[in-house]
Amino acid sequence: MSRRILATIISIFLILSAGSASARPKTDHVLLKNGDRLTCEIKQLSRGKLQVKTDDMGTIDIEWDEIAGLDSDFFFRVEDSNGLRLFGAIQITEGEEVLRVIGGMMIASLELSTVVEIFPIETGFWDRLDGSLSIGFSYTKASEVAQLTFDWANRFSTEKNRYDFNAGAIVTETSAEDSALTRRYDVTLAYYRLLRNRWTGSGNISFERNDELSLQRRIQPGVSLGYSPIKTSHDILMFSLGVALNSELATGATTPTQSAEGVISGNYQRFRYDSPKTDIRTSLVFYPSLTESQRYRLAYKLKLRRELIKDFFFDIDFYTDYDSDAPSGEGEEYDYGIITSLGYTY
Repeated sequence: MSRRILATIISIFLILSAGSASARPKTDHVLLKNGDRLTCEIKQLSRGKLQVKTDDMGTIDIEWDEIAGLDSDFFFRVEDSNGLRLFGAIQITEGEEVLRVIGGMMIASLELSTVVEIFPIETGFWDRLDGSLSIGFSYTKASEVAQLTFDWANRFSTEKNRYDFNAGAIVTETSAEDSALTRRYDVTLAYYRLLRNRWTGSGNISFERNDELSLQRRIQPGVSLGYSPIKTSHDILMFSLGVALNSELATGATTPTQSAEGVISGNYQRFRYDSPKTDIRTSLVFYPSLTESQRYRLAYKLKLRRELIKDFFFDIDFYTDYDSDAPSGEGEEYDYGIITSLGYTY
């Protein structure tokens, strides 16, 4: 049995490696306003940065407003700030402030200032995967409090679909004599489907534990529909509305409780791509119970990310959770905290 498992792992590794190695040839061309010309592979345009891969300089990021010319015969998904999505080869002629998207016999033109995303369709597995990993640790001798934090985020994108996997943990030990340990875990798997005109459909399932709120386990699958009134190279704003099932097990309980909740959320992201890169994200989610009278929950998060050196960053996170009726009836209503950590993006 162990040999079969080992063989399966090796096979998966070889398949993923083959996908990564089968990158398309570097036949795209990019002209910068300073006169530099690059022969490269266009990876993507996101958050005001055009990412390209070259043979001599590796992967580099170029500010979108520094592009004077561009051409690629490969197939891309292009999205503008109005939510319009086009598919085809891309071209920018020097001296013109227009991106042409060539799909068969159809040619569409977009003003460069309105283009917010360019995503290649023909890429390998690793080219479609983005993620970050951050870890933090603190210890105070006077209060004998030690805290370990962990956050792992992954995103895999295809032509019209996106898959997110996020896992976070906060483990706090207070008082060496009592060895009191509190845990906060949060794991989410989500699927997003790009719809027409800035609309997005999604489904997700999450697992949560929060000792501060006397919550031993919460499993919550849900679906929602989202709309982005703002999507530019610097800002993304999205509102969504949905429903979720809530299965909770209180600390010390043996039987979980079931309920249904509404999900009303707002998410805002602000980017600054001048070096060092700065990323601010904030979200507020309101869960009004549909089956428990007068119960509701709130979850708020704020993240500030600052690049230290390429691909390495410093994070400051603030979070707060509120539950008007804790699962056991004995837990705190509020839980909040501030976290600092160091991380790496890939």
